[in-house]
Amino acid sequence: MPITLPPSAVRRAGAAGAAVTLSLALAACGANFNAQTMKPYQPAEGTNATSGSIAVRNLLVLASEDGTGELHAAVINTGRTDDTLVGVASEPAAGAPQTEEGAEPAAPPATVAVGNVRPMTLASGASLTLPPTGGKPFTVTGGKPGAMVTLTLSFAKAAPITAHVPVLTTDHFSPTPRDDAPEESHG
Repeated sequence: MPITLPPSAVRRAGAAGAAVTLSLALAACGANFNAQTMKPYQPAEGTNATSGSIAVRNLLVLASEDGTGELHAAVINTGRTDDTLVGVASEPAAGAPQTEEGAEPAAPPATVAVGNVRPMTLASGASLTLPPTGGKPFTVTGGKPGAMVTLTLSFAKAAPITAHVPVLTTDHFSPTPRDDAPEESHG
């Protein structure tokens, strides 16, 4: 004996099938190379940069309000040969940055003095943290919290890395306007 379904059951089954097909099609729209989960995300405050097999992660300056601070980063050598970090220097601020027509010009990155820089070996497959665990930290003078500075890291073998680096307070927080600051600086 053949089984027959009432027309309402056929319509419900068809609607359920269409809903499943539509949900699969919509889910597939977000699963391509432009999907949000495929885009890089940097949860740290600092700057990331790469030059060949050298990767610099979370590069930042921690400074007090008078502009004296230390350089912090992790420098990783993913190559097969050792390299050497030979220098860190501040790039001079090159005029005012370009802005859109009618926009207020942005402040150029601050020029700072970098001290206690000395050659440091970057072993193959290893990382180096700044400040180093032994010895004096690389000092940065002239960058106040809330500013951006442009630093160039030079290596014996890898090409130099130039990056815009944020200056944060010594407690790792971005500065907030003080209560005694003018009202227009509060944003």
